[in-house]
Formats: sequence, C-alpha cells, structure tokens
Amino acid sequence: MLANVKIEQDKENQTVHRVFKDGKKIERVRAINFDISAGEIPIVLVEIAGGCNFEGMADIYFDYFPYTVKEACKILRDELVKYGDLYNGFISGIESSIKDQRIIPLPGHTEKEIAEKILSRIIGED
Repeated sequence: MLANVKIEQDKENQTVHRVFKDGKKIERVRAINFDISAGEIPIVLVEIAGGCNFEGMADIYFDYFPYTVKEACKILRDELVKYGDLYNGFISGIESSIKDQRIIPLPGHTEKEIAEKILSRIIGED
C-alpha cells in the first residue's frame, strides 16, 4: 500500500523511533525494516524500532506474527510445556469439564491426572 511515511528518531533518546503513515502516528511499533533500492520506491516494513529519520513516499507493509495457525499452535505448545500458569489453567479447565460431564475416572486416578494425560497427549508429550 503506497502511503506517505515518516520515520522519526527521538532527539533525546535515540533508541526511540516513531512511524507516521499519512500524518497519523502508528502505535506500538516493535520494529522497522527500511529498504531503499536504486530506482525503486522505498519499502518500510513495520513490525509493530530502527535507526533513521525518513519522510517521503514509500511502500508500507505490516508484519503480523504469528502468520499461520500452525505457528500460533507452536507458540501455545511451547508455553504449555513450561508448566506455568497457562498449563495450570488448561489442566483446571479440562478437569472441570471432566467433573461437569460426570465422567468417572478409572480406579486409582483423579480427574486432575486424567486432565494432565489429556493435555500431554494434545501437546505431544504422550
């Protein structure tokens, strides 16, 4: 999308950059990739900070991550295998669903153990 793009470096803190598209400041910029090739329209890739001041016509693209559901699932799996709050939340949700459905666990097993087995299978640990 061709737009009037301005990249501005803060004078007091040179690690801070602002990006403006058609005069409107873009919030939450995480990274900027700026490319100028001879004889071409400049390209600014805004990942939602770099090191130059620029104002002029440029092609501007936004880089959203994750790109695919597969990448989102990998991020979710990586977070779950850390056994943190997200993992515990999933376990609690599965356990509560087991209880709500009145599923009776096999003798010697609790609803929580069943929930842990189910989640292990989902994230590929079992």
